Amino acid sequence: MFSQPSSSSASSSSSSIQKMKKRSVNLSASCSPISHPSSSYLSSRWTREQLLKSLEILGPLAAPLPPDLPPSPPASRSNSPTPPAVKRKPDSTQESDVVKRPRVSGLPEKPLSHHHHHYHPPQPPQPPPPPPSQPLRSSNAVPSFNLRSEPSEDGEVREDTTALTPRGPAPAVLSTTVPVRRPRRGRPAPASFDEMHDIYHKYGRMLKYSGDARFWSTYPATHKEYRPLASPPPPNSPYHKHGGLIARLELVDALVCFTYSLWSKDFSRKSCFRETWATIEAFLGWCKNKWIAELDTIGDREKALLGLIWMIEGFIHGRKFFFSAKMVIEPEMERTWAKMKVEMSALCKEAEKAEMNGMVGSAGQLSLGSQPTPPMLPSPASIAPANSANSTPINSSASGTPNPSTSSNINLANSTVPSRPAPPISTALPQHMHGLLPQTVKGQTASYNMVEAAAKATATIGPALTYSVKELSGGVMAAGYCMEHAQRTLTLPILARHYPTTFARMMSSSLTSHEEHEPDIEDEEGELFWPGQCVTGEGLGWVCLMGKAMIKEFGRDIGYLGLAGVVPKPAPGPISGDSSRHASVLR
Repeated sequence: MFSQPSSSSASSSSSSIQKMKKRSVNLSASCSPISHPSSSYLSSRWTREQLLKSLEILGPLAAPLPPDLPPSPPASRSNSPTPPAVKRKPDSTQESDVVKRPRVSGLPEKPLSHHHHHYHPPQPPQPPPPPPSQPLRSSNAVPSFNLRSEPSEDGEVREDTTALTPRGPAPAVLSTTVPVRRPRRGRPAPASFDEMHDIYHKYGRMLKYSGDARFWSTYPATHKEYRPLASPPPPNSPYHKHGGLIARLELVDALVCFTYSLWSKDFSRKSCFRETWATIEAFLGWCKNKWIAELDTIGDREKALLGLIWMIEGFIHGRKFFFSAKMVIEPEMERTWAKMKVEMSALCKEAEKAEMNGMVGSAGQLSLGSQPTPPMLPSPASIAPANSANSTPINSSASGTPNPSTSSNINLANSTVPSRPAPPISTALPQHMHGLLPQTVKGQTASYNMVEAAAKATATIGPALTYSVKELSGGVMAAGYCMEHAQRTLTLPILARHYPTTFARMMSSSLTSHEEHEPDIEDEEGELFWPGQCVTGEGLGWVCLMGKAMIKEFGRDIGYLGLAGVVPKPAPGPISGDSSRHASVLR
C-alpha cells in the first residue's frame, strides 16, 4: 500500500539528481575557464540565509552600464595600461575576464546571487560596472583617454584622473555674459573732449577729498592724523563696516578720473602735455602707498586694484617717453646725425689721402718705403755696401759657383721671415658702424686708419636735448619697472577669476585698439578692450575704462556708491598745512 508512493518518490529523487547533474555539466561547460575553487563553490549547496549573509560584505550593487559603451581609448597610447579592445567581444576570453575582475574591484557578478534557486542560461557578457566613486557615463559621451570605465587588471595601477585637472572649470560668466554693442558714435569734436576733461577732473577732486577724509577718520582717536567726519556713516552701513577699504577704493577711483581727464585732453589733440601729467605724480604715489601698506592683509581681488595703479603709472610713462621720442628727440637726433656724418666723411677722406701719399701705413704706422732694411736679412757688410745686401750671390771661385755656406745661410734667413699679418680691425667704432663710413677709392670698406679718423668726429648738442634724452632713458626704465609690478597682480587670468564681468566685456568685444573714444566710461554693460602695450604711447584710455569697470564690479559686492557716497567738501576757506597735500591735482 505504501510501495506506490515510495516508487514515485524514488523516481522524483532520481529525476532531481539527473537535473542537478545536467545543471552541473552545463555550468562546467559554460564556465570552463573558472578555476577549481569556483567550481567547488558551485557544487556546494548553500542556504539562502548563508548566501545573503556572505553578499552583505560586498555592499549595495551599482547599476550596470549600458551595453553600447564608447570604444576603448585610442591605440596610439602605447604605454597605456588599457586592456585591448578584444575584451569587449562576447567570447570565452571575455567571460573569464568578467569573472576575474570582481576579485579586484570588489563588485560581484549579478547571476551568482541566484545560483541556488534557478539555473540561468549563459548570457552575453555585460561590461562591468564602474567603481561607486566614478559617475556613470552616458552612451553618447565623448570618450576621454584618462577616464576608465572598467576596473584595473591584476597588478595594474589605476590612473589618477584628478591630477590632470587641478583647476576648476572656467567661470560660467564667460559663456553667459555678452557685452552690449553700442552704436559707433565716431571720434567726438575737441570741444567734447574738453568738456569730458573738466567733468572728470571735478569728479576726481570729489573722490580724492572723500577718500582722504574717510581714511583719516579710520585712525584711532589718539593718532595725530585722526580727523573725525562731520557726518559719519550709520554703524550698520557698508561705509562704516568697510571704512578703510571704501577709502582706498575712493582714492583709486579718483586716480582713474584724474587720469581719464588728462588723457582726454591729450587724445583730442594727438599730443602729450608733459607739464600736465606732472601734476598727478604726487597723488598717484600717495594712492599707491595706501594700497601697498595693506598688501599683506588683502586678497587677490584687492591686489588686482593695486596692479591697476601700477599699470596706470606704467602707461603714463610710456605715453610720455613715446611722444618725447617722436616729437623732440627723434627730429633733433636726425639733424645732429646728419652733421656728424658729414664730419666723419671728411675725416675719412683725409685719412685715405694720407695713406695714398705714403705718410701713413695701412695699419696706422709708417709706410714700407720709409722703413730701414729689415735687420734679419743677411748682409755681408765686409764685401758689399749695405744697400746691395742680398742682391747678388757670393761666389767661392771665378767659375761663378755660389758659396755653399753662404747659400745655406740665405735659405735659413728666408725661412725665418714671418708671413705678412692681416690688417687689424679698428675698435674705435662698433663693427656695425663701419658700413656707415665711405668706401675707399678702390671700392673697399673703410680701412683701419679711416675708421680711427672717423671716430674722432664730434657733434654739439644743447642742454635741452641732453635733458630730453635723459628723461627718455629714465622713462623707459620707469615704464618697465611699473609694468613688471603690474603684471604680478593684474593679468587676464586674474580678471577672469575675480572680475568675470569685466573680463567678458573685453574678451567678447568687437572694438579695436584705436577706438578708445567709443565706450562710455560709466557704461557697465558695453564693450571694452584689453589695454595692450604701453610702448605704443596709446592705451591709457583703455586702462581707465577697464579700471572704472573693475571698481564698479568690486564695489557692488561691498555696497560702494561712488560719487553718490562721497564725503562732501566743506565751503572754501583757509587751507591748513595738512589739507594742502597733493594740492596740484586740485587746481
